[in-house]
Amino acid sequence: MLTPLEIQNKQFSKGLRGYSETEVEEFLAQVVKSMEELIHVNIETTSKINELEKRLEHYTQMEKTINDAMILAQKTSEDIIRNAETKAQYTIERADDQAKKLITDANTEVLNIIKRQEYAKQDLVSFNTKFKVLLESQLKLIDNQLKEME
Repeated sequence: MLTPLEIQNKQFSKGLRGYSETEVEEFLAQVVKSMEELIHVNIETTSKINELEKRLEHYTQMEKTINDAMILAQKTSEDIIRNAETKAQYTIERADDQAKKLITDANTEVLNIIKRQEYAKQDLVSFNTKFKVLLESQLKLIDNQLKEME
């Protein structure tokens, strides 16, 4: 690639009917000026491209970090939900077991109370029968004593 300095220092050989030296020099001056502007624009553009590439890399890294954080957050929330469901299931099973035990214990207590009631009834019937027999025998004794006293 030609530099503006090479264009400016370029010497042309002269011929009989060659180009007008003034026109050639003016044109070369314009070419030099245009090349200098193009080089300047190219340098600025390259600099901007480099900066934009750095910013793009920065944003790409940020995007990756955000994506990683989102994935981690999703996995964490899934773990929390799974643990909560497991704990809830365990709690329900424990509550069911406790409820079954309470019902079994209550049923056993009811059966014991019914048995005690039956025993108490039997004892009462037995007591009443024995007491009746005792009273009847005492009445007979009293009747016999009254008959003897007459």
